[in-house]
Amino acid sequence: MDKDEEEGLRVFALAVGCDDVSRRPMRPLWIARDGMRADVRGIISEWIEEERVGFRLEVSGGVSVLLYYVPELELWSGVWPAGATESSIVRRRR
Repeated sequence: MDKDEEEGLRVFALAVGCDDVSRRPMRPLWIARDGMRADVRGIISEWIEEERVGFRLEVSGGVSVLLYYVPELELWSGVWPAGATESSIVRRRR
């Protein structure tokens, strides 16, 4: 992973509570940022990329969130859902 990509991911860093990050597959239970927290209601999809694990989650309020975990950096990165609508969700690039 190049430095620019790492810096970009860190801008969107989130705190994530998991059942057990040493166990695979891991399951995000909640996400938090700046003292705000949202519970994960369900995992819509998950996938493995070369350098990260991706999740599309449904969180409190029925909002869909894209979340990544980068094991090399021990970093969770995503977009905070507060006030999000379906049109504001970041789409996966091909």
